[in-house]
Amino acid sequence: MTESSGLPGNDEPIDALPEVERVHSLLATWLGTPASPQVLDGFAAAHHDDFSMVTIAGAVLRKTELLAALHRARNSRPGLAIEVSDIEILCATVDTTVVRFVEQHRTGDDTDYRRTTAVLRADPEQNRYRWLTVHETAVTPAEIERSRG
Repeated sequence: MTESSGLPGNDEPIDALPEVERVHSLLATWLGTPASPQVLDGFAAAHHDDFSMVTIAGAVLRKTELLAALHRARNSRPGLAIEVSDIEILCATVDTTVVRFVEQHRTGDDTDYRRTTAVLRADPEQNRYRWLTVHETAVTPAEIERSRG
C-alpha cells in the first residue's frame, strides 16, 4: 500500500532507498573501520529521540542503549559491508513511511541476513526523515528467495 507521502509540501511518494542505504552505510563504516566519531554522530542524528528497535535476539533497545552499544563496537567487525535489497514501501503518508527490506551483512566469508521493518518519520525542520522504530528478524537465503518467488 502506497499513498501520497514525502516531506511536507511534497506530494511525491517517498523514495526510502537512499535513506535506508545511507544509514546502513554509516553503520557499516562505524562497525567495520576505525571511523571518526562523526560517523556515529551522523548515524545518531538519523534516529528520532523516541527511537527503539527489536533486535534479532528479541531484545528491545532504546536509542540511548543502542548508541552506547555502538560506541563500544567501533571497528568490531573489520571489513563489514551491509547491502540492502528487496525494499518495499508498506505504507506511506505525508509524515510517516513504513518500509521493509533485507539486510545482508558480510565480513570476510561470514554472511548473515535479516529482514527488517522500519518506521520513518518526516522531520520538516531538518528536511529529512528520522528513524522511529526498527524490527529485525534473522532469515536464511532460502527464506529470502521464497519471498521473492
